[in-house]
Amino acid sequence: MKRLYRVLVFDNSNGSYDKLKKLAVWNETGFELIGRSSDMKDLSEICAASRAELVVCFNRPPIISAEAVIAAVKSADSEVVCIAASPRDDFENMRKCFIAGAIDYLTEPVSEGRLREALTRACEQIGRSFVTGEYAQALQEYLEGIKCSDESFLSRLSAFLQECESITVTTEYAADHFGFNKDYFGRLFKQKMSMTFGDFYKNFRMVYAEKLLASGRYKVYEVSALLGFSSVDYFTSVFKKITGKTPSEIKRQ
Repeated sequence: MKRLYRVLVFDNSNGSYDKLKKLAVWNETGFELIGRSSDMKDLSEICAASRAELVVCFNRPPIISAEAVIAAVKSADSEVVCIAASPRDDFENMRKCFIAGAIDYLTEPVSEGRLREALTRACEQIGRSFVTGEYAQALQEYLEGIKCSDESFLSRLSAFLQECESITVTTEYAADHFGFNKDYFGRLFKQKMSMTFGDFYKNFRMVYAEKLLASGRYKVYEVSALLGFSSVDYFTSVFKKITGKTPSEIKRQ
């Protein structure tokens, strides 16, 4: 089952929050409301404890300042997505909230259609941040388990792959980056890493794929596409050969 993104609402109105909870649009767009707060003193601690991925903040001066909440949240964790809301059109407050880091600004009464637009945008942004985080974590964990006779080479390799999240790397591409022809780079890589670059890169991508699948956020075909495979069948074949399990088995765990 797909894990829902966690939403924390900053508002001093129980009635407004109760109305929000009744809307089906949250689950439909991949979110769940986990709580409400009106505490302006410990913003960072509250967000960290809630593990919220989205903060929706209502501007309720003088009790709650949406701009201050968003600024504090983004300062503590820039990956947390923020949406501001206000009881009325307020251009100056809207401007300040966007500068602070909000991705959208809603005006009450918040319609379900308008909220859906904002949540869809938030979901896309959180998804991109999640994938980037999983890529970096997979790369770090994979390289920590690799034995290499040259730490400098391993460090250069890590820096190179960190820049290659959105592309599929070939041996030729890697060789060009390191300033060697393909044949020399292939021999050098195998000497230092005790495997070919092709095997090294293929194994890493399956570590990354396993993290994405285990998160519950992505279907098998989505992970296959993210990793640049030409078909789901080919991705499944490679994944099973390296991990001993099918992608669907990882998702069911």
